[in-house]
Amino acid sequence: MTMYREKRFEEIKRLLTERKELSIEDIMQAVGVSRDTARRDVVALAASGAGRRTRGGIVSLTFGHTVPSYSERLKLFSTEKTAMAKQALSLIKPGGVYFIDDSTTLLKLSQSIDVPVTIYTHSLDNAIALAVKSDVTLRVLGGKLNHHGRFFFQPENLAQLSRIAFDAAFIGATAMSRNGVYFPYADDADVKATLAEAARQVIVVSETQKFQIQAPYRGFPLAAVDVLITERALTKKERAWFAPTTQLMVATPEASD
Repeated sequence: MTMYREKRFEEIKRLLTERKELSIEDIMQAVGVSRDTARRDVVALAASGAGRRTRGGIVSLTFGHTVPSYSERLKLFSTEKTAMAKQALSLIKPGGVYFIDDSTTLLKLSQSIDVPVTIYTHSLDNAIALAVKSDVTLRVLGGKLNHHGRFFFQPENLAQLSRIAFDAAFIGATAMSRNGVYFPYADDADVKATLAEAARQVIVVSETQKFQIQAPYRGFPLAAVDVLITERALTKKERAWFAPTTQLMVATPEASD
């Protein structure tokens, strides 16, 4: 039993090095243990200094100190993100006009849309996913490609977006604090600020771990968020940062089954 536990810990540490964050469900699937055993493993690994325990699992000790690239974030695709994308999909209605942001979770949303809608995006990966869907009218914003973030931008996009009353803008946060939703690039933050003004609904799809990350450019204040889709209920302190009218949708892995 001791040897099996040691091998299990080595596999969990290997995955943590690769992915930077693991949920309890990720650990259960990776090493074939029960939820209680996975939780005990997280406690033991955190105590040994192998990572930092979170409410939903464990993260590497360097998690949150830098903003990973889009390709790095794709490796972190978890069961929680799948469940969050499914919650977002429930808000897509036939005939609607939507903006979908350059988030890895929202890439899963783009891949899942199966109703006739009009989608605007500046994301290269969303555009590729949506291009094969005959029911989707796809509008891709142009400009120079940011290879790290994998989105297009040109200043003219801001005027174009400001003229569209989107039914909803689905936005993925890079970082969140009591002061607002933040992004690593000034031009991308300008896009999000424009969308927050133009859209009838601002829907932020983000894990609560983004409260632990810092990014330099604010897109909009938390008061502008109409719906927050995340993987757990907010603490009382976190909830107080948002407007009382902000709807919280908690996505659990069970919700994606």
